[in-house]
Amino acid sequence: MTAFTSVPPLFSVVPDGLFGPLASTNRLRYWQLLCRLFGEFFGPDAPVPPSHGFPRREITAAIERCLLTDDPWEDEGEAPDAPLAARAAGIYERFRAAGWLRQERVGAREMVSMTPAVAQLLTALIDFAERGPAFIGAKVRSIELQLRQVVEGHAGADTLDEAADQARQLLSHVSAIGVQIRDLMPELSRAESTAQFARTLFERYVRELFVGDYAELHREDHPLARRTSILGMVRQIEHSELRETMVQWYADRATQGDRERAQQRLQRSVRRLHELDRIDEYLQRLDEDIRQANRRALAFLDYRLRAPDRLDTLLQRACRGALNAPEDELRLPVAPGALMDEERLRAPQARPRPIPRTANSLAEPTPEQLARLNLLRQMKRVRLVMPEDLARYVDRQWHDADTLDSQSLQIDTIADFRAYQTLLTLALRSRRGGGLRRDDPLNRMLRGFRIEPVEGQRAGNDYLQAPRFVLRRTRKTA
Repeated sequence: MTAFTSVPPLFSVVPDGLFGPLASTNRLRYWQLLCRLFGEFFGPDAPVPPSHGFPRREITAAIERCLLTDDPWEDEGEAPDAPLAARAAGIYERFRAAGWLRQERVGAREMVSMTPAVAQLLTALIDFAERGPAFIGAKVRSIELQLRQVVEGHAGADTLDEAADQARQLLSHVSAIGVQIRDLMPELSRAESTAQFARTLFERYVRELFVGDYAELHREDHPLARRTSILGMVRQIEHSELRETMVQWYADRATQGDRERAQQRLQRSVRRLHELDRIDEYLQRLDEDIRQANRRALAFLDYRLRAPDRLDTLLQRACRGALNAPEDELRLPVAPGALMDEERLRAPQARPRPIPRTANSLAEPTPEQLARLNLLRQMKRVRLVMPEDLARYVDRQWHDADTLDSQSLQIDTIADFRAYQTLLTLALRSRRGGGLRRDDPLNRMLRGFRIEPVEGQRAGNDYLQAPRFVLRRTRKTA
């Protein structure tokens, strides 16, 4: 039972049979009726409902109006010629028994309302069905503004939770886009015409699935470039006196004074915000999915435009004609005479004899030349810094710490000196807004750590005088 202790208790909030109408034969009709009733009586766009609810007759009358305008329902046990009022009453009872509607008796009248939990769930379902492309820049900007309010002391832990939830939703949306694109491509390939393929491609693939500001993600002024500032504020909340303020807020308002649970709530929000550091991985995978989908779409369009018109129809017509033709009318499209006679075969082609070649004389290198060549190779290899070389150099310096200052980096060999120079180059390139670009070739050198320059300070050693920088561990490296 310990594996299910963290599962949210859904059916302690909503009725057990709530999804029954949405899983029946007429689930599409039930969903349309629910949306209409919600928009007319219980939704945010409807007038303010009475405190005791609506009379039962008003709800059934609304269902009758829907049945009058659109009634292609399939029979679920009722007589097909039943009166309209009886059918509307049956649908109402189905909603009430499932838990979508709550009926109470006030005096001699039966009043109908919708519980807050059910209304909130229906709002979430409608928002999910109407969800379009996401604008990552707006979400990142919202997260940054909320964290700034928390850091400046103008908001409490409720704002921190909201920012953490938005960060989790943002990552979930970006990771799901690639799956949607891969699911859509087989559907596009089944299009019957080039016009249908192009229309579906641009209406669904481009307008509905792409990130709304996808073309601007790689610009320096995009809010995504400020995630370094967001992570800095998260560390400030986690390692300053703000941590105690947030824990006390949770203890007073969310955990009934239990400080251990309050600390767990704070750690959960901080962990979700730290996951924004992984958004580059999701965007790189999304870029690859989009490039592959573009290649398949362009290849399909090129084939459809180059192939003869109605080629499939012509092939099917030729096959039907060959199957239905009399036997004496079927013949091979060849000239009269023996088909496999040796005189009709092409004569073998005589290949010209190859030109005789004389090998060049080879001179064996002297031991001194071999030694110089090996020494030159070792010199070049020592000065070449690969990602694994840089990771081994940094791993020797950590000493179980999570941060590493450039002043404490030790240089014992030429390889160490070249690794230090590479770290210095990364620090200088990280001084631009948003840090290193995702398409920077040196970005692949950062394995298990990130680098942050210290503005206005310099650090020196026996070999170089350079700007000061700090390394921060992001994960344990092997």
